[in-house]
Amino acid sequence: MKVLYLGEKNIGSLGIIRIIETSYPESSIILKGVEECSNKALSEPYDICIIDGKKLDAQPVENLKKLTLLSSVPVLVLAKKEQSLHKFFNHLSNVRGIIEYESGVEFFLNAINMVLAGGYCYSWDVYSLKNDSSELFNEEYFESVGLTRREMEILKMYLDGATNKEISIKLSRSQKTISAHKSNILRKIGTKRLPISSAH
Repeated sequence: MKVLYLGEKNIGSLGIIRIIETSYPESSIILKGVEECSNKALSEPYDICIIDGKKLDAQPVENLKKLTLLSSVPVLVLAKKEQSLHKFFNHLSNVRGIIEYESGVEFFLNAINMVLAGGYCYSWDVYSLKNDSSELFNEEYFESVGLTRREMEILKMYLDGATNKEISIKLSRSQKTISAHKSNILRKIGTKRLPISSAH
């Protein structure tokens, strides 16, 4: 497993690297600071990129723009709950997980395994994050987490207050099919439920 770890060269990073090396003995880990990453280094094939969210917060926009080169690499971000998480989604098209720094080792390793398997992992219900949900949950974000056009259409209708029955009638699909789509949406965006509209 080839891992790119973007963070500071400090004791915390060394601890994370040690956990990965111990759990994945065949792994190759490259530790870089965002500011020192060349376009060539970011374009190399990696199995996963793990990013220190605190380090990312301190970066100027021009450094963050380089991260678009990681578009084909699944990204796992280590963050604090009080951080504004918009920049992770604005500059990284393949964020597969955001987990809290204080997560236990087992949760961290499970998150890595889930992201490597093509899944998603979040420490928080993404709707309860302290961010402006209208900015976070836009079409670009939905695409970045792998929602299909049909799933985005269903999600938008649901968020506008439509019930399963109303959506099924409008799309000429069974309520069971709509429920299956909603289950896929929840799995992809990493939450257990969608906010309930006042129309429900």
